[in-house]
Amino acid sequence: MNTATPSSQEFPDSAEGWLARLLSPDCSATDHAAFEDWLAMSSRNALDYAEVERIHQLAGALGMDSARRGAESPPARMETSRRKRTWYRPLAWAAALMLAVSGGLWLLADFRTTPSTSYVTEVGKQRRVELPDGSMLVLDTNTLVQVTYERSQRRVALLRGRVQASVAHDGNRPFVVTSGPGRIRAVGTLFQVARQDGGTVVALLEGRVIVSTEDGKSGHAIELYPLQQLAYGGDGELGSPRSIDRSVTESWTQGRLIFKEERLADLIAQFNRYSHEQLILSGSGLGEIRVSGVFHAGDQASLLAALRQGWGLQARPVGGNRIELSESKQ
Repeated sequence: MNTATPSSQEFPDSAEGWLARLLSPDCSATDHAAFEDWLAMSSRNALDYAEVERIHQLAGALGMDSARRGAESPPARMETSRRKRTWYRPLAWAAALMLAVSGGLWLLADFRTTPSTSYVTEVGKQRRVELPDGSMLVLDTNTLVQVTYERSQRRVALLRGRVQASVAHDGNRPFVVTSGPGRIRAVGTLFQVARQDGGTVVALLEGRVIVSTEDGKSGHAIELYPLQQLAYGGDGELGSPRSIDRSVTESWTQGRLIFKEERLADLIAQFNRYSHEQLILSGSGLGEIRVSGVFHAGDQASLLAALRQGWGLQARPVGGNRIELSESKQ
């Protein structure tokens, strides 16, 4: 892979080399700092490293599977040894990719993965989870995540909903959140990831993260800076970063929803996440009304009262746990 290189020749100049260096028992804090600089130098570097890391995980998983099968099988006869060596060759080639670095070989430690732990919230509920490494997750309503600790990374899979991660710094194991076709990589930072409308929105509050996708048309990774967010769809195409208001972005973690000139359609979509009773609009034109206000998450009564008093909208039940909003006939 052709990638950008750091200025110092003592550091690896490839994704394979960096993975081997980071997994080495001799890896130092200086190495980790140089690695972060190398990632930031080029979006291609981040993509290459993500691919090499993925191959390493697959090779490790295959190695564990073959070891289990070997333990369960009776000792093989000598005449079958040639065939067994041939069968093992693909794994050897995969492992060899991970060993080349700076004119030498680094011995990779065994690939070990802890069992995944799932955390979930019901509709209308929120939850704070302190992870074993000291990181903190805040799960919004109707959210499901799976947390896995691996030797080379801490991984959180967001399966639905929204999560805020306050990441404890660990240079040896980056913190990676996966959502759809994308990966959000951080070392020590504060950020949010939300799955909505078939896509994902990533918002950075502190530190820095690198957002990359496996099969996006743009074919590159993007580094976010504090108070920026971007979105990507199910096809993996990355959108452009845009500025955010921290008070608005972080408000849901305190059980509030802050809206500043928000489209009514978007406001209702946010509120509907917190209740089994769903608000709907009688006409699409109402969705373009701009609304500002501060509401308690899930407090539909206060929202409906504000819309009636400030915007002249009325609400009526229409069956099927739905409440329709329409313009007043007065």
